[in-house]
Amino acid sequence: MKHFRTARKLAWPTLLLFMLNPAFAQSKKQFLVCGDSKVLMVDYNQSKDSIPAVVWQWDAHEAMDLPEQFRTKMFNTMDDCKSIRGGKQLLVSSSGGAIAIVNVQDKKVLFHAAVPNSHSIALLPGDLVAAAASTNKTGNKIMLFSLSQPGKVLWTDSLYSAHGLVWNEKRKSLFALGYDVLREYKVDSKSSLRMVASWKIPGIGGHELQPAGDTGNLFVTEHHGSWLFDIADGQFKKITGFPDAENIKSLGRDASGQYIYTIPEESWWTFHVKFHEPARVFAFPGMHVYKARWYSQD
Repeated sequence: MKHFRTARKLAWPTLLLFMLNPAFAQSKKQFLVCGDSKVLMVDYNQSKDSIPAVVWQWDAHEAMDLPEQFRTKMFNTMDDCKSIRGGKQLLVSSSGGAIAIVNVQDKKVLFHAAVPNSHSIALLPGDLVAAAASTNKTGNKIMLFSLSQPGKVLWTDSLYSAHGLVWNEKRKSLFALGYDVLREYKVDSKSSLRMVASWKIPGIGGHELQPAGDTGNLFVTEHHGSWLFDIADGQFKKITGFPDAENIKSLGRDASGQYIYTIPEESWWTFHVKFHEPARVFAFPGMHVYKARWYSQD
């Protein structure tokens, strides 16, 4: 017992110094990039100049636990990727017509479903999954699934050019972004949602919808620029200090205040992920990048 106490006295200071080491803290700053058939995880601090240090990737073409149609066609145009459950899993969606939940550790596909021109996905309480089906002859709607019944659509609601979904845990609400409107939904039952509010956005072509920190407020982008939606007063305000631009496809901010965003360079895609405060640019020359997100392990 004496030897154990001595070892423990030595171990704790050593562990504390290790945890306080800047290299240890910095190694946790990571972000996700999605495009083509892939989702990449990049270590921000281990990257050199504009060259990303890719530490993990999932390629739908290599996911043999997906049906062939999903693997070879429906996940060819990845357009969203979000970390959930403490970073242990990822929500992914593809405009090719599919959504999925992927386990990070072993890359297993835990859930998949067909969603026409899918542009976003959100996990709700009760193992419900919401998906935004954008412009398509069978799309323009919000769709609801259960993890226990992946092939069954439980509920839908019409929303033209549905593009963004965010679950707000504090408010217990799902926010959904369409062409010119932002909506708020509540979980009505184990198989349906109920719209409780809507706001006209300051523009057209609503695209990005992301949490703006712990306040519950939301980042919203549309064709002409980006906005901060203040939930308390229901107002859209310009984002102070952010370099506004047209057609921002993704926008987020981490706890340090640094922004991550993507702007198309050709058609709908880009070959770069940009940062602001501080500014930095990463290059992905062999990939049609659509969105980039901070990887959260909270």
